[in-house]
Amino acid sequence: MLRRRFIAFLSGASVLSLLPLAQAHTPYRQWKVMRERFLLVHSYRTDLQTDVLADRIVATFDALLPKAQARVARARDAERVGSLITTQQAMLAVMSRSDAIDLYNADNGFRGFDKHAIRAIGERDAYVLISSNVFPEHHAWLVAAAVFDHANSDGKTLEEPGASLPIPLHQGASNYLQGLPLDALE
Repeated sequence: MLRRRFIAFLSGASVLSLLPLAQAHTPYRQWKVMRERFLLVHSYRTDLQTDVLADRIVATFDALLPKAQARVARARDAERVGSLITTQQAMLAVMSRSDAIDLYNADNGFRGFDKHAIRAIGERDAYVLISSNVFPEHHAWLVAAAVFDHANSDGKTLEEPGASLPIPLHQGASNYLQGLPLDALE
């Protein structure tokens, strides 16, 4: 009888010792595959207007760039999106203008982030579509072509960023706006 209790105790202890490992598990491989397979446009829950604009951008991509298989990826807050963009785990995100400027300057809630690691692609009202500074030029050209030329009942998806935005325009978007063909980038 004591032997059975001892064996039960050991097996229970071994299972309990594995619980912290099971709780710490992250689906890293799945997220890596997601980022490679789909064009993710990040937004955040603390500002639901980022989500509305991200949905609109994804609808534009679905219409004009169906092979991109665009999806909206929702983070909990702007700091999480900033972390993903500056560590090159994410390539595109919609942020409020003030959050994007703070991220670019590594100010306020973004202290310690990689300063100047983002580029602007377009804006609408008080929101900016940003990209990582390593987002490929030809991809940014295609994104710019889609969001600047596509219009629906609400008008264009995005406009060219204004001169008052201190975040530099992505080179691929700049090339598109200057009329350079996609072939010139490759």
